[in-house]
Amino acid sequence: MHERNGHEFALMARHSLRSGERSHGAVQFDWAFPIREELRGHVQLFDGYGESLIDYNHRAWYFGIGVSLLEWY
Repeated sequence: MHERNGHEFALMARHSLRSGERSHGAVQFDWAFPIREELRGHVQLFDGYGESLIDYNHRAWYFGIGVSLLEWY
């Protein structure tokens, strides 16, 4: 995770280290940013295999947005 001026960025990348059709991997990017005081916005992009158990063997692409009201860490 990297933080700059109240913005937080995170990148996750993984690969199965297999070759051919059995090769599965994924990339996820997260961005959290301040909206005002205790209100933060979140954006997440995901592309790959295994985001959930339902998608363990299917390639998927997801885009998510959200808002958090409190800092939980």
